[in-house]
Amino acid sequence: MTTHVAKTEGAQQVRRHRHAPVWMRKLRLGFHRWRFVIRSNPHSRFWYRFILGALATLIVIIGLLLVPLPGPGWLIVFIGITILSTEFGWAKRILHRGRALVTKWSHWLMRRHMAVRLALSLSTFLFVCAIVYGVLRLTGLPDWVPADLVPTWLGLELSGRVK
Repeated sequence: MTTHVAKTEGAQQVRRHRHAPVWMRKLRLGFHRWRFVIRSNPHSRFWYRFILGALATLIVIIGLLLVPLPGPGWLIVFIGITILSTEFGWAKRILHRGRALVTKWSHWLMRRHMAVRLALSLSTFLFVCAIVYGVLRLTGLPDWVPADLVPTWLGLELSGRVK
């Protein structure tokens, strides 16, 4: 831990500054050196940006496909945009705009009455249940689901099994 001394109006104020662990600093420095080497060569820079852009775009597309399903769809989209923003300025602007909107939405929601928050949570839960039900209606229940536990009123077919 490094100690810095700052003077404030005749009195000394001691501030402690914690750095990242040594191994993390070395890893980050090695990554910056590697990126510098790639950026110094126009040919390798083009291919690095091309491959990174293609992989990150694929991650964003997969995340967008997963958004209506229960799970981390939006998280995957933001991870893909974060990867894109390491090389592309337009992606960095989208990422900052997305963060601002999420922060604004969170603050707006926290200012609402508890009943509004509960109603929104319930509607989100019902939407996720409807999506799961729709997917199970289309694909059928997996083989590992015990037939005794499936209510008949749901109208779900057991896929791959003879009734």
